[in-house]
Amino acid sequence: MERLKLNFDINIDGSPNSFTVELPYQEGMVATSEFCPPELLVGSIDLLAALRGETLDKFIADSRLLLSAISRISDVENLLDRFIGGLMVMVMNHLSNNENLSLGDLLLYVDCFSLLLKAAGFTHSEIREMYPEIVKAIITLYPDSIIS
Repeated sequence: MERLKLNFDINIDGSPNSFTVELPYQEGMVATSEFCPPELLVGSIDLLAALRGETLDKFIADSRLLLSAISRISDVENLLDRFIGGLMVMVMNHLSNNENLSLGDLLLYVDCFSLLLKAAGFTHSEIREMYPEIVKAIITLYPDSIIS
């Protein structure tokens, strides 16, 4: 499996920002689950699919959607709040276009969010700690819309 570097450029509050995400790539798929706790992969999610991630095109589209949302958010105190707001835009956008959001798709969104946080300079331990809390918060906000 090779390592792929993807660069994303956006403006945040009028300032240019660049985020470089590095992730495993093989046969059109990128592995996105670097920060996903193994406990979240047990049960209704196929472990192999969760570890493999998603297609490169889908990951790029998800990353661009998240970064586009982040670039439009204002009146936040810090970069983390901006990223969380962008993730919530992704979730709400999905739910406005679909009746439900599968837990697997939610984890892919949080994977994308986490990899971009890493590119923004957050530490591995910070991201690992917040990952399950963010998943729990979203499930709590949309208990009837997140399905296994």
